[in-house]
Amino acid sequence: MLKVLTVASLALAALTTPLNFADAQPAKKAPASKAAAAGWTIDARQSRIAFSTKWAGNAVNGTFRQWSGDIKFDPNNLAGSQAVITIMTGSALTGVKEPDDNLATSDWFDARKFPTARYVTQSMRSVGPGRYVAEGILTVKGMNYRVPLPFTVAISGNVATMTGQVKLDRMALKLGLESDAGAEWVARETVVNVAVRATRK
Repeated sequence: MLKVLTVASLALAALTTPLNFADAQPAKKAPASKAAAAGWTIDARQSRIAFSTKWAGNAVNGTFRQWSGDIKFDPNNLAGSQAVITIMTGSALTGVKEPDDNLATSDWFDARKFPTARYVTQSMRSVGPGRYVAEGILTVKGMNYRVPLPFTVAISGNVATMTGQVKLDRMALKLGLESDAGAEWVARETVVNVAVRATRK
């Protein structure tokens, strides 16, 4: 099942569903800069990392109740921008008994052994006005995966709002392989949605 995060993280050797960048404008090279971009403080009450999948044929929607992020972002200094999102894997909650009874177990997130998952961006590029793609590393159960995250950002004064979405293959992340390696019970694909509201530091 997944995950993210992230807020805003939220982490690859394999995404089974390619992201569609067909409508994206040619990427613009970020200006070289050694200086870190401006820091942002996440408003936890207005930010969320959510996920959706199918479990036993039924749509299941959940969130990670505990996560944090260290965000540095400036559209004019993408080279100095970075996001580090840390998710408490045991905080996943769907409100449905079977997923909630299983997500923290060793077959899924193994929250006791791996209490956190992390998404760390390596680079960001612009693909149009207010639209970007972050190339990052998602760490789940001690394994690292390359995951591109398309996202949008709108900045008004000292307040920024960000939204992003990525599709993850839970089997590539080695989640639920013991109980459902054939994806007969739980769908392979999990959609992770990130929404962040933050204030400039």
